Amino acid sequence: MDVYTAIHGRRSVSTLAEDVPPRTVIERLINAAVWAPNHHLTEPWRFHVLCGAARSEMGAAVADRLEEELDPADPATSGAIRSARSRLSRAPVVVVVSQNGSDDPMVNLEDYAAVCCATQNLMLAAHAEGLATKWRTGDMCDYRASKEFLGLSEADRIVGYVYVGYPAAHLSSDDRERKSPEVGWLGWDDPSDSVSV
Repeated sequence: MDVYTAIHGRRSVSTLAEDVPPRTVIERLINAAVWAPNHHLTEPWRFHVLCGAARSEMGAAVADRLEEELDPADPATSGAIRSARSRLSRAPVVVVVSQNGSDDPMVNLEDYAAVCCATQNLMLAAHAEGLATKWRTGDMCDYRASKEFLGLSEADRIVGYVYVGYPAAHLSSDDRERKSPEVGWLGWDDPSDSVSV
């Protein structure tokens, strides 16, 4: 599969089969991820691969902490706890992609961008392997208990939870077009030389 086919064909998939992809395939995805552009080669990414009981163990650890920390009178509390307890079980494999924190704000921003690029690489590689993915963010990225379970420091950032697996059903073609990007062509002598994107 060439890169353009992978980019245009990849879609976020919410419903995954229970079959667990081979560990060797997950390793290939992570090895593809780390070829992302990275200023000064800080290599700020970290990957934690959750499979089997590890998914529910992390969910339980986070939910238990929320029960201690959140106001039980708040109606949102029960929903947050329920979500934390169950959400990681929605995929057979969950790759938690995180970023090493930096005290330098510019390095921190550059490293965040690099980790986002690494996440896209991982998802494109998964698509090329015939797998489906979904990049999840939200409160689970910010909970202190999530970082503690993974051994991350307070300064580190969870960039996302990538759900990985085989699609539960045949994926129909999604022909939705993206909006044409706004592009400023600067320094082009003849506008007709530019190719429409």
